Parts: sequence; structure tokens; C-alpha cells
Amino acid sequence: MDLTEPEVYKLLSLYGISVPKYLVFEGEELPPWNTFPAVVKVVSKEVIHKSNAGGVLFVKNREELREALSKLRKRFPNAEGFIVEEKLEGIEAFVGVKRDPSFLHVVGAGTGGILVELFKDVVFIPVRSTREETAEQLKKTKLYRLIKGFRNFKGNEELFLDFLEKLKKLLREHPEIYELDLNPTFITDRYVIPADGRALLKEPEERREFKPLPENLFRPKSVAVIGASTNPKKVGYALVRNLERFRGKVFPVNPKYEKVLGFKCYPSVNDIPEPVDCALIAVPAPVVPPVLRECGEKGIKLAVVISAGFKEAGREDLEREVVEVARNYGIRVLGPNTLGFMVPPLGLNASFSTTLPPEGEISFLSQSGALITAVVDAAASEDIGFSEVISLGNQADIEITECFDLAVRSPDTKVILSYVEGLELGFELLEFVGRKPAVFIKAGRSEGGKRAAASHTGSLAGDYKVFKDAVECRGGVVVDSLEEAFDCCRFLSAYGRLKGKKLLIVTNAGGPGTLAADYATSFGLELISVAPVEKELSQVLPPNWSRINPVDLIGDATSDRYRAAFEILEKLEWDVCLVIVTPQSMTDVPEIAHEVVKLAERSRRAVVGCLMGGSSVSKGIEILKREGIPVYPDPYRAVNSIRRGVWSVQSSSEERREKG
Repeated sequence: MDLTEPEVYKLLSLYGISVPKYLVFEGEELPPWNTFPAVVKVVSKEVIHKSNAGGVLFVKNREELREALSKLRKRFPNAEGFIVEEKLEGIEAFVGVKRDPSFLHVVGAGTGGILVELFKDVVFIPVRSTREETAEQLKKTKLYRLIKGFRNFKGNEELFLDFLEKLKKLLREHPEIYELDLNPTFITDRYVIPADGRALLKEPEERREFKPLPENLFRPKSVAVIGASTNPKKVGYALVRNLERFRGKVFPVNPKYEKVLGFKCYPSVNDIPEPVDCALIAVPAPVVPPVLRECGEKGIKLAVVISAGFKEAGREDLEREVVEVARNYGIRVLGPNTLGFMVPPLGLNASFSTTLPPEGEISFLSQSGALITAVVDAAASEDIGFSEVISLGNQADIEITECFDLAVRSPDTKVILSYVEGLELGFELLEFVGRKPAVFIKAGRSEGGKRAAASHTGSLAGDYKVFKDAVECRGGVVVDSLEEAFDCCRFLSAYGRLKGKKLLIVTNAGGPGTLAADYATSFGLELISVAPVEKELSQVLPPNWSRINPVDLIGDATSDRYRAAFEILEKLEWDVCLVIVTPQSMTDVPEIAHEVVKLAERSRRAVVGCLMGGSSVSKGIEILKREGIPVYPDPYRAVNSIRRGVWSVQSSSEERREKG
């Protein structure tokens, strides 16, 4: 079902949203309308884009109104009616709504008019976002610049935010709205009024239920391997072998063997004489349901179904049976078709990955098992450690959002890194994003093969765009690569999200310092002034030092010069200090690294290293990494990580939860 423009106006008015002066009419009579200039339009659920179809005409007087109506009646003989309304002026904004299957209602806002799909200057704002978060999202658009004032354009930011807040309330109370276009919406310093409206209605789809996971679900004290094997080529062998370092109890299960890798082997889980917290299941897919029943009888609460051959192989019926059996016994199922999970602090490798990553404070959640093996393999060389690594598999039961919530509640986790392909519980995810630093890698950026959309909003709201905007609106970070993910996690693990963006750059090389400053400016960071301490710095630095930020200590700077500069620069107000070191013949890199560590300890503010070079700076890099100071090989990666770590919305997580 669709809503025509007059029907949309009536709905908006119920929520205090201003609409233009208008009159709807049928028949041949000239309507009693005397407000000019005016716009005359066709009213029809069959005409989707009225302007393209010749269904919008502008008139200056009643005679032109008569002529326009005559043309429209000939063009649209089956029209439901016509509408005449006052012609508005101001900044043309696009406002649209889409009900996303994962995130539910999102509001799109940006530069409007007939070129909206060409410019694509739009951000999507989830309906549960706060007013502050909405304002921050708008700053990403060119529309915001127009509203704040550009040449002859100026709008009213507060009025537009009021408009969007009222629209969000409307959407919360009308879940049946599927898409809504208010394009254009005119903005001036006195009003915000949509000059068109069309809505598509559709009953909300049934969504899976969010079910919180028990706190210690992935911290078992005992693990059974069902399908254990003595054959090194079998997954059941790899699972038992990987559990040899586990600090808990291991119970192989297979009626064929008495022992597997030195562990006593049992015919079934019911024969194990002790309680079992977790079962790793590596048996043929058709055997999984009866095995789950045995796990239920045993009282096992977590079943990790390593086995493949379910939905991904066309056996959705078998996967449904697995879920049904699990629910009957109160079992939570990870998978099927999962790599498993790992908890490095427990020495627990409940997967068939050959490597257990280093211990750390990052929870890594992934919908790709292959990506996990690559990340785990690279973790040691990147000095990245994990509190847990979880492969979601088919997500027949446990969905990534439920794991995210669990990671937020975990005292072992500081940062959450997620690789996402598809998301069913996006609306629920937004409740937890922002409570801890979160980095996302989202696959599926391409919109190739996308069906033709029935509205502007539908054509603009691709899965990746909605995901990125919704997550970043709530304080998450969406990155483009694994390298960037590691970089961001390194910074966030050390400092969390920063509420300020004042940057100080100290360098011994002008070029890298200038590059860092350029990156910082383009990313919206604020380079502080060093004028208040210029005289003091001049007493300890060479005559040709830069006298601006970046503070160039000159190429022959040693640790003594860095220390002297640091002691003075500590007096200034900055949120993060980037220290750049390039290797010269007199550069004592390890000693400079120690001074960077001392600066971080004294100032209790964020300090980031950028040590450029190879073997000549390696010892300095080791020192900074050992002391938990984020360090990067080039200015771009350093500054990009800093800007990713700046919290753009100034309201606290507690305030956001209350408003959300």
C-alpha cells in the first residue's frame, strides 16, 4: 500500500511537522486558490517520480493554474486527483526513510532536489540515535555547510534537528512505513517544510529474537570433543591436539577409541563421569541432531558445531532441526560450519586453527573462519593480542550481535573487532555499540546487481551505506582493511575513545611533520598553537626550529632535545601527541623511545609514536610496543588511527543509552 502526497502531509501534521499550505481537488472546476507562485501536481499512486513523468507544473497566477490543470488532466486521465500548494524557497534538502531488515528505520538526510541520486550527499541516521548523534552525522554532508551559511544560503540547524526528531518519533510509532521520501524539504532560517511526500507501506517482517548469552558461555572449565580421532588428517584429531594447552578438562568422545592423544576417550558424552560445559561436535551433518540430544541430556550449555553440510549446502531443514533440538534442551549453538572459538588467556583453542594467538584485550568476532586463520597468523608479528576469537559460522542460533553484547559485558575485553558479512540484529547491535570501542570490517560494499528501487531512499540506502552510517552514528569505527583494523585496535586498546581532538606533533623531520599536519587537517583534527610556550622552546631548541605545530626539533635532535621539548610542551592543552622520529646518524632511537614513554606516563594523555625506517628504529618500536604505546611506520597510519579514536559525539555512553 502507498500513501500519496496529501496523505503523507496529514500524517506529518499529526506529529507537529510543518507542511506547505495546500489544497486537494478533483473534477473540472478551478479550485479556490489565490496563493502564488504555486506548484500543481498530479496525485496518483501509479506515478512514482512525478517530475520525470511531467506531473509537476509551476504557476504564477490563476490563468496559468487553469492551463496547468488542463495539461495535467490530459496527461493523467486516471489520476486520483490533483494538489496545488504554495511554492517554497530555501535550501533544498533530501529527507528519506527506509526500513532496513536489520537496523529497522533509518532516516537519510542530505542535499536534495532532482540531482540527489547523482550527488549522493546523504547520511543515514538510525531511529534510535540521539539528537547529538544526529547532529554529528549531518556534519558529514554538504547540506550541513549550506545550513550553517554559504554565500546566499543559510538555514536553521536547530529547526532541522527538531524536524528530524519529530520524524523519528513518527517512525517509532508507525513500524508499517517501509519507505518515505520527503524530497525536496526546504530549509530556511525560519522554517523546515517538505514540498513533496510519498510513502510505501509494508507490514514489518518477522525478525529473529535477540537472546542474551550467559556471561561465562565461552569460558568453559571442561570441553568434550565429539568425533575425536587418532587420524591426523581428521578435524577430530586437530580439535583434541589444540586442546592440549587448555587449562581445563578435555574429554574426547568416540566409541572407536579408548584413548586419543593421551586423553581417555568415552563412547558418548553421557559416559563422561564429570560435568561438561562445552561440546565440540565434528561428526557428519545428519548425525548432529541426535548428538545434540545427548548433549542436552548431559546438561551441556554450549555446543560448537564444527560440522559443515547444513544451510550452506542447501540443507536448511537439517539446520532448523539442529536449532529446534538445541532450544528444547536450552543449549546455545555456535555454528554450524564454524571454525570454533579461542580464549588465549585460558590457553583454550576450541577450534581447528593451528595457531592460538597471543593474549590481549581484543575480542575478535568473525563471520569468516578463513579470515580468522589469517588474522591469528598475523597477530604475533603485529603484536596484537586477543581476549577471545569467535567464528560465527552459519549463525543458526548464536548471532554476531549476541556475541558483541557478551564482549561488551566481558571484563577481559577492551576493544571489539568484528568482521561482518550479513547482520540480522542490527537494531539491537546499536544498543551496544559505543559502550566499548568497536572496530568493524564490513564485506559487501558493492551494490552490483541491486534491483531497481521504487524511491530515492531505496536507491541510496545500500546495505554497506546503511551499516556504515548506522554503526558510526552510534560511535563505532568502520575500516577498509585489516591493516587499518589492526592500527585502530592498537590505538583504542591503549586509550579508548578520546573526547577531544587537539593534536600536538613533535618531529625531527620537517617533511613527515608537514604530511602529518596535512592529514590531521583533512581529518578534522585540531592542531594546537605553541605560541604560549614559544619563548621557552626557543631557549632549548636550535634557532631554526619551526616555531609552529608541528614542532620541528631539526634533524640532529637527540633524546635530550626531545626530553627538553616534552617538558615544556606538557604545559599546553592537547589531547594527543604524535611523536615522529626519523633515523639520522645522531638519532639515539631507543633513548627517544624511553622519553616518549615517560611523556605518556607524566602527562597521562594519549601519546602516539611514528618511527619511520627499518632496522635502525626497530629497538625503539619494541620499547614502545612493550610499554603499550601505539606506534606506526608512517604519518598517515598514525594520524588515521588517531582520528578514528576521537569520539565525535560528546554525550556519554550512559546518556546515549538513556536517550536511545
